[in-house]
Amino acid sequence: MNLDMRLGIDLGNLVPALGWVLLYFVWQGVIVGAVSGALLWLLRHASARWRYAVCALALLLCLCIPAVHLLSLLADAGASPARLSMDAPPAWRAALQAWMPALVLAWSAGVGLMSLRLCLGLAWVGKLRRQAVAAPAIWQARVDALALRMGLRRSRQVPLKLHAGLSSPVTVGFWRPVILLPAALLSGMPVALLEALLAHELAHVRRWDYLVNLLQSVAEALLFFHPVVWWLSARMRAEREQVADALAAQALQDPQQLATALHALSLHTAAPQQAGLLMSARGGALLTRIERLMAPGLDTAGWKLAVPALLLACATLLLQVQGKPAVNGTILADAAVAMLDLPVSAKHMLVFDDASGQVLMAKDADAVVPIASITKLMTAMVVLDAGLDPDEQLRIVRADGGSSLQRYSLLADGATVSRGALLQLALLPSENRAAAALARTYPGGSTAFHQALQAKIHQLGLRRTTLTDPVGSSPANTSTANEVAKIVAAAARYPDIARITSHPQASVAVNGKLRTLHNTNPLVGGKGWDIVLSKTGSSNAAGSCLSMRMRSGGKHVTVVLLDADGAQRRSLDAGHIRDTLADRTGRMH
Repeated sequence: MNLDMRLGIDLGNLVPALGWVLLYFVWQGVIVGAVSGALLWLLRHASARWRYAVCALALLLCLCIPAVHLLSLLADAGASPARLSMDAPPAWRAALQAWMPALVLAWSAGVGLMSLRLCLGLAWVGKLRRQAVAAPAIWQARVDALALRMGLRRSRQVPLKLHAGLSSPVTVGFWRPVILLPAALLSGMPVALLEALLAHELAHVRRWDYLVNLLQSVAEALLFFHPVVWWLSARMRAEREQVADALAAQALQDPQQLATALHALSLHTAAPQQAGLLMSARGGALLTRIERLMAPGLDTAGWKLAVPALLLACATLLLQVQGKPAVNGTILADAAVAMLDLPVSAKHMLVFDDASGQVLMAKDADAVVPIASITKLMTAMVVLDAGLDPDEQLRIVRADGGSSLQRYSLLADGATVSRGALLQLALLPSENRAAAALARTYPGGSTAFHQALQAKIHQLGLRRTTLTDPVGSSPANTSTANEVAKIVAAAARYPDIARITSHPQASVAVNGKLRTLHNTNPLVGGKGWDIVLSKTGSSNAAGSCLSMRMRSGGKHVTVVLLDADGAQRRSLDAGHIRDTLADRTGRMH
């Protein structure tokens, strides 16, 4: 009987004690968040492991403080039932005490809903796991080799499975983890990049991140009402991705390989559903992750290195302001012109605001280098200036070049194509024979076309541009990033060029049969891109080149990248530039 009475007293005190604990945690959580924010700011240049540890400890405190407080109140109430009412003035405390049952009921309902959400998410993850099929043996062998390289025990083999409904690789489970790979990526991504993504997922397995992430979800369910808990949990997930990146890059011994893989993944996939329950290479602040991989030294540089770096940057900017001409030919003497710098693989770069002519970014933009098929923008302008009939049917002949010009051609000898279709073929898939045919059928022939091309170069004031053929196959077709930007600005005044090059694909008739053309710039039409003119170029001498005009922050911006290390790295460079411009615009507003 005494035991029952004791239990009745404890249960009677539980509801008000729990209510007071929830109220007290409102300001206790704010203090935890403020201290955590200060520590994260102080550690902003440190390793992601330290910031991850701060978030984890803060989240653990958010759980422990209410639990300890609740036990303390219950213990005090058991010793002296009147103790709860002695800590504050009776008037307001009595008023709040009356609301405690309702407060605890509302909290219980919220926890119930959050728990249901968590259970449904786990059920969905389990369904994904059951629906997946085993990957080919050769890929499982690659995963096993990567796992050994990353320090995972042989007894903890991680199966690789394929799932058609996913858009990004994910890791599920902690006791028996499985990596689920989108079936489309197996054939749509280079092997080296796919291995980099798998290394990232294995880093999560090695660190038991799925289990920690599950515990985070439990903390979110219990303390769902406090924004500091959600902020700490989100920040912890973001830092976790950077820690996994560092482990994967260390195993691959090539951080840029992983950065390229992450960027390639971001171009055609979105973040997975139930992202809070999955370990995904697509998670976290993707731009920040890529930048840290591309420039890992930024994390470890101390304040002593910042001073000479700042002086060097100022000296470089001063030299550029005093010695480099702007796109419009005037000297950039305005001190308000602040160049942005970021790591890109392209050896030559120029980014400028079309409206003001302000150079936003530059890298060796005056060097004379091959420009490959960017030449075709000039070819198109010369042909359009002649006002020729776009519907006139032209025949492809052997003189228009063969396999030496292009590995694969849509145009065979004897094919009949309209001049308008040839223009599309030259600009969209960068068909070399189409550009050669446009020059050959120019009034007066190839000689007259060459004369018109040189006149166009002179008209645009291109003093450092040399073009010897209409295609760009010759390494003698050279220019600078500054003058390519002028070419893009001139081409933008031709509606036909802008219309053709701003679409991801088009259809044209070749010998009466429709053929689908694809833009050589995969960014055109991509999510987050608003490109109004584009032309790429690629050759052994020129590397991978890109010239385009896009909208960014309500303005038209021209981007020129010359001699990048492959098409993937070229797209990665463009993504860096777009995101940096967006960040800069956001800070200005």
